[in-house]
Formats: sequence, structure tokens, C-alpha cells
Amino acid sequence: MARYTGNHCPVCEQAFTDDDDIVVCPDCGTPYHRACWQKVGACMHQSEHAAGFEWKPEFGPEAEAAAHAAICPNCGTHNEPGTTQCSHCGVPLPRPEDPPRQETADNTTGPIYARTPGAGAYTPNNAPGSRQAAGPRMDAYGTGADGSIYRREVGPEDPIDGIKAKHWAAFLGRSPMYYLMQFFRMSETKLRVTFSFAAFFFGPAYLLYRKMWKEGILTAILSMVFYLPGLLATIAYYNPDFFGGMPLGWLSVASTIGEIASWALRVVLALFAVSWYEKHAKNRIEDVCARCPEGPERTEALARSGGTNILAAILYFGIVGLVEVAFLYMAGPTFVNLLMSDMGW
Repeated sequence: MARYTGNHCPVCEQAFTDDDDIVVCPDCGTPYHRACWQKVGACMHQSEHAAGFEWKPEFGPEAEAAAHAAICPNCGTHNEPGTTQCSHCGVPLPRPEDPPRQETADNTTGPIYARTPGAGAYTPNNAPGSRQAAGPRMDAYGTGADGSIYRREVGPEDPIDGIKAKHWAAFLGRSPMYYLMQFFRMSETKLRVTFSFAAFFFGPAYLLYRKMWKEGILTAILSMVFYLPGLLATIAYYNPDFFGGMPLGWLSVASTIGEIASWALRVVLALFAVSWYEKHAKNRIEDVCARCPEGPERTEALARSGGTNILAAILYFGIVGLVEVAFLYMAGPTFVNLLMSDMGW
């Protein structure tokens, strides 16, 4: 069995030769020396059969095809053979059995979202004469000339708002497919509004997580300004001696206004944060592309410039927590004891 030559028996760990008597597990395809199979009496991967385990060759044409398919066509990352998505940018990987892409004249003149990547006009995938191109694609949606909604396929080289999809993906890092679809929709429909639950619930932390430093710091300051009257009102209620003889009649109104403004800020972030991120990312990507030539150097530069920063988000929540604790202690022991009692402490 020449197709197993050079691969290793999982029992004795010896490489198979052309002369070996080999048996194959009927469930997962793992090859064994016949003597080794008889020795153990069962497949070494028996516990993994229920999960769909399949043996992958180490050497030979099949292994070479799997290794080649594991190279991301978007960012060039070498993934583990058998992986379905790139571990770096999230782009779907081609399968070893997929036919190689045929480069023809149509690749530069055909419809952009129903063919191999390139420039040109647009024809819906379900339109007469359109074709599905081989290779990894991102499903997206947009309007056709007749105003109907069509599904399109965006390849790594296809532009989204003037920037190649692969450059967007390299910059985005985490969740590239979600943002690519949103950016594509924005570029097609010119509608910048979209609701982001992450921005709504996490507020400035979302912007800081996406390395939008100016926007994140500004909204963090606004959030604290809106939150401050409520904290002061709590102190005034539970520890009125803290402010001495200062007039505090305005605190109740200011607290209500601050709460309304805080919710309004959350809604604004939820509706426009993704649009702000698209503009931020586009400016960064254009700057990197102007400095770095096409290739691995540009991909690495985009990944460094973009991506996410979880520590910035954690730091934001840490600072907010410290401020809240400080104000709670200013409210005096009465409020602290009440709070601890409500929490069952």
C-alpha cells in the first residue's frame, strides 16, 4: 500500500515501507501493521470515532495537498492541515479536494462578486450566466441594479470601500467576518447605522478594546461626567454631613439628567460605533499600505496596527470600579452596611 509509505504506525511508531502488511481501521482510516493491530485489538483512536475523527497522512500526495490547502490565501498563515478557517484572520480555507483556481481572461473582466477576485462590474450570483468561483469567499448582501437584495461573494482581493478584503481581515484580527460584512453593507448602501450589542453593553470599553483610543477616552470621560451626579446624590442622601452646608437641591435634577444622558450615550455608541470603527480602520490601513509594500511585511504591520487590546478594556472597568468604591465609602457606613446586607454579607 504505497499511499501509507513513510507514515508511522501509531502502535510501534515505525514508518511503513512498501513491503509491510498493513491493515486499516474501518471507522477512521488509521493504518497499522497487521501484527500491531492484532496486538492492541482495537483502534488507538476508538474514543475519538464518535466525534468524527479521520486519519490524516503525514507524507504523500494527500498530505502535501492538505498542507497546501492549510495555507491561508488571504494572509499567508500556515495552519494545521484539516483546519477549516485561518487561525489568524478567520478566512475559510480551501479543501484539499477543491480544484485549483483557473486563471482566465474572465478573471479581470467578469462580475466582481460572482467570480474570482478582481475588478469589474457586478452581476448577482443568481443572475443568468453568473458563476460561482472556487476558493474561500465571504457571503455578503447588497442591492442590485433592480433594487432587489442579492447575495454576493467577496474574495480576498475584492475591494470594500476601496480597500482589499484581505487587508481589512489582517487589520481586524478578531471577528473579521462580522466586520467585513458590516463594512461591505455600508459601502454598498451608504447607510452607516448598525446596532452593536457589544458597544451598547460595554460602552467605552468596546472602543478601547478595538484600539480606538481618542474615541474611547472621550466617551469614558463623558460616561463618568454623566454618572457623577448620581454618585454625589447617593453620598448626599446617606451622608449629608459630607457636604457641610452646601446647597444640594440641584443634585436630584442633575442626577436624572445624567442618567438620561448616559443611556443616550449608550444608544449612540450602539448605533454608530461600528461606523466609527470602519473610518478608524480605513485610515490606519491606508497609512500602513502607503508605508509597506505588498506582502508579509504589510500583513504583519496591519496586524500590529489593528487587532484588539483586552488589557485596555480591563483597565477601563478597573478604573470605573475603583471610582465607584471610593464614592461608596464617601457615602458612609450606613450605605455600605445597607449594601452589604442586600448582598447577604
